[in-house]
Amino acid sequence: MVKRQKMFEELSRKLMHEETCHSFIEVRTVLLKSMLFITASFAIILIPVNLFIAKNHTLVAIDLFVGLFALIALYQLQWKKNYILASYIGVLAVFITYCSVVYFQHGKDFSLVWTYFFAPFAIITLGARRGLFISTVFLVIIFIMTYVGIETWQDKTWTSLSFLRFILAHIAMLYIMYATVESNEKAFAKIELLREHEKGQLKLFEKLSITDPLTSLYNRRFLKDIFPEQFQHTLEHKGCFAFFLLDIDYFKPYNDTYGHRQGDEVLKEIADLFHEHIKYGFRIGGDEFAGIVTGENEEAVREIIEEFYHAIQTVKIENVKSPLVPYITCSIGVHISTKKELTFEDIYQFADTALYKAKALGRNQIVYL
Repeated sequence: MVKRQKMFEELSRKLMHEETCHSFIEVRTVLLKSMLFITASFAIILIPVNLFIAKNHTLVAIDLFVGLFALIALYQLQWKKNYILASYIGVLAVFITYCSVVYFQHGKDFSLVWTYFFAPFAIITLGARRGLFISTVFLVIIFIMTYVGIETWQDKTWTSLSFLRFILAHIAMLYIMYATVESNEKAFAKIELLREHEKGQLKLFEKLSITDPLTSLYNRRFLKDIFPEQFQHTLEHKGCFAFFLLDIDYFKPYNDTYGHRQGDEVLKEIADLFHEHIKYGFRIGGDEFAGIVTGENEEAVREIIEEFYHAIQTVKIENVKSPLVPYITCSIGVHISTKKELTFEDIYQFADTALYKAKALGRNQIVYL
């Protein structure tokens, strides 16, 4: 039990640490935000440059377009928390902008350099596969436009060799970005699977730490944890709180006669009835059980306990060693409380005293105290 608890605590600490780390979508969100901010900033800076220095109104219009759409995408990302829409708006804006720059500038003033930024932008924000597809479409368009410009653009210095270098550089960039992002996506996917597995293990360890392995009822440790919470909540809402202890009558003679394996089956049968009738059932140890019952009033609480008690009698598990009846019976001690000042120890002692009276009065009965 101690070893299992240590494993549970260690796994809990590990998962709490992992929760502080960025998930893959969070990393992509940060990257997209940075790239959109840089794009918008560059566009804003270049507007006065192209307007007053280069005096190129076409580039001013392009800068206004990409800057506006980058800001719209930032708004969707930052305030609307819509990553998908923001990424598509951003990629579309850059796609149109770079194609427009190539079409109108014809490679002047190193304008073709901007096209190298598209593949990283698209692949990082849209993911490896979608980014590869849209980048391929972009490059096909760019290659067609630049091919048309051979021996024409840049005072006829744009040659077939320049075009070939341009193609190879873009293909290399595209491959490097795709391979890098795809490997990162696979790594993050594996990490996410591992985290999901560990979360499942954590839930399992958590369940094992608060339940009895034989009956799957809650254990004494969980009783001490949940008792104050249920007690205070019930009384604060003007309800009725009941706690009871249950012993199986003449269980030791039963074990001696039928064997411990059959005795375990009896414990499981009683536990099944707990699961069916009592929301919070506990195995305290051996053949001793406990239960918490809440209701709107004392009558409702008593009704639940009585139904549970009669359900045990109805099963009629054979016990020839019982001097009462030839089947398994139980004794139950109940304390019903409406006083907030009582502690767990007080109520437990009242229920234990009621159980002792039930045994003293001949067993196979319920005593309320």
